[in-house]
Amino acid sequence: MEQKKIPYNFTLKNPIDIYCEVKKSNIHGLGLFAKQLILKNTIWWHARPQDVLIISKIQFLTLEKSSKSNILENFFQGLLTYSYYERDLDALVFCLDDSRYVNHSFDDNSGASEDENGFCSVALRDIQKGEEITENYCKYTKCSWLENYKQYFDPSCW
Repeated sequence: MEQKKIPYNFTLKNPIDIYCEVKKSNIHGLGLFAKQLILKNTIWWHARPQDVLIISKIQFLTLEKSSKSNILENFFQGLLTYSYYERDLDALVFCLDDSRYVNHSFDDNSGASEDENGFCSVALRDIQKGEEITENYCKYTKCSWLENYKQYFDPSCW
């Protein structure tokens, strides 16, 4: 089986450090906010290898079948809450950087790049300084092996 090349950012900086900060959100819990004006089509997040943890379907299913403790249940909940499915890898991508705080909105201002690179996000329109950065989770690819975990995702997207 051919291994898919991951389109990582191999620079020293992830643009998220320049453009974003975490604050309390009016949408849900914590959110990611623009520290400065982010112009339309600007890549504001491009993950480096150290910014994400890739969890394969086999790894996920092994964890799912293992005995659970309260700590493992909390880990599992965090994993599902702060991950997204990457179809080209058939894997979960757990965001280790602050990109995990991007909240859902049907009036999204951010999303995948035009080439659908699952490892970066671009401004879909100008995002004003202080504005919360949001993505429409319904645009994310659904994962058949996560059907039992809809409670961790926006149910209107399923």
